[in-house]
Amino acid sequence: MINKTNNLILFSVFSIYLLIGIFIYKDFGIGIEEHFQRKNGFHWLSYLLSFTNFSELTEISNLKYQEIIATNQLPDINFFNFYGILFDVPTALIEILFGINESKDYFEMRHLFSFIVYFISSIFFYKILKNRFGFFIGLIGLLIYILSPRIFGDSFHNNKDVFFLSVFTISIYYCLETIQKNSYKNLILFSLFAAFATSSRIVGLFLPFSIIIFYFFEFLANTSKYKEFILKSFFLIFFFFLFLFLHFPYAWTLEFKNILNWLDPFFYYMGLSILFNGEYYLIKFLPRSYLPTWITISTPIYYLLLLFIGLAYLIFRLFRRLLKVKENTIHNDLWRGTKEKKDVYMIIFFLTFIFFVVFFDVAMLSGWRHFYFLHTFIVYICAFGLYFLYVIISKYKKIKTFFIPISILPLFFIVFKIYQFHPYQSLYFNNLINSHNVEKYQVDTASLSRADALKNILSQENNNVYINVANASWTPFFNGKALLKEDDKKRLNFVGQEYNKADYIYTNYIYEVDIRYNNKYKIPENFKEFDKLIIDEIPIYTIYKRIN
Repeated sequence: MINKTNNLILFSVFSIYLLIGIFIYKDFGIGIEEHFQRKNGFHWLSYLLSFTNFSELTEISNLKYQEIIATNQLPDINFFNFYGILFDVPTALIEILFGINESKDYFEMRHLFSFIVYFISSIFFYKILKNRFGFFIGLIGLLIYILSPRIFGDSFHNNKDVFFLSVFTISIYYCLETIQKNSYKNLILFSLFAAFATSSRIVGLFLPFSIIIFYFFEFLANTSKYKEFILKSFFLIFFFFLFLFLHFPYAWTLEFKNILNWLDPFFYYMGLSILFNGEYYLIKFLPRSYLPTWITISTPIYYLLLLFIGLAYLIFRLFRRLLKVKENTIHNDLWRGTKEKKDVYMIIFFLTFIFFVVFFDVAMLSGWRHFYFLHTFIVYICAFGLYFLYVIISKYKKIKTFFIPISILPLFFIVFKIYQFHPYQSLYFNNLINSHNVEKYQVDTASLSRADALKNILSQENNNVYINVANASWTPFFNGKALLKEDDKKRLNFVGQEYNKADYIYTNYIYEVDIRYNNKYKIPENFKEFDKLIIDEIPIYTIYKRIN
């Protein structure tokens, strides 16, 4: 009876989540990288079709690719053409097969596909938590996974970082399955999804080598198993690179003489300055506090508390286990059983990434979106923190009954915040930062507000009037028109920073220069504030209108 009830609850949660996503996916703005990713999709689709006899598909793909080049001011395709094969190529093919020709429709299709992939990853993540902590902790952990405001919003439009997070999560599931049952079947599945993760983000290379490190730990605990260590490590590496090569066209360009330089493009960074804590920094020389600060101010406080509890105990237990390691005893490793081994894996590599980012010059921008894959580790540790509290409270029967309801209660407040910020959940900040301090950080880094601002401007003028719009922001304004109807696009003329030609000026406060000393984006005196979007004291964008 209990299992049936649990299954009904779980089915209801997933069903509601899926239906909400399907209902709202058209509400979100267009991200700054989506145009390039679509271009990337048709680049690789045309390349792959060139090996086939599908001449009609090849011709349509080539035509769409040339159209994108002609109508969008985008970087050269060789600039970042090594990501996106798993997302961009299928969506490009869907666009052709279903005859989707209007920009509004094909970008919304990409948003739906992005959400579906993240939805699938949530199923795997629940299985990770269920296998480790049981139903109720697994359920609450699942809710944390899908109800983290920034991840929730990005899951619809950030089809690079959140797509990688999704594939990374599925890879971690098979990684932990391999830890639990070290079978060749699990190793092959893990190799496959680790390869998928690597073609989505180069950091996926971490996955196969992380398991080999754990094999090495086991080898140290029992050196007689050196043959098993060598065999399974070789097996894993072989299938990982095989799967990577088979589905990753960029890998086909590898020449042995350039093998040492092959990874260089993955670590390219632009010489941009970004605002962080009130000061402008080159993205290659950010303060060590950059990543921890962004995670802290953009994650709900309830999750931060659980993360702190989980981190504190896991680090304490790991340190205690390390002190008790002894040769020729049963206690000569860092864990007691498979469940603890999973915990050790998650905590060690979470801390490894944090340490790497904090102590090395890692180029970042747009908050912590390039490290959204840490969300998998963060929520796992949150679930562990909740589990730790449950174990303690279970000793007190009178309050044990209230533990689950009390644990779920803060999630209702987070749901309200997601509703309040809709469709700008990606720009969420928690209560650790007030309206004054938020001005010290860049908010709409993905320029999601462009389409809404354009719709707002269009609604103020007669349908027969052509409107000149300027952009007081570093991010391109004109690409926001992709989510407009075709007739509305024709009414707009984009004049960049030529404010003297503009009827309206838009800004989302994203600048690559320090506006305290550079007047590049200063609004002329003959424009007045016309409209401003503020959500929970967070300024999203402002529109100015010419007054003479």
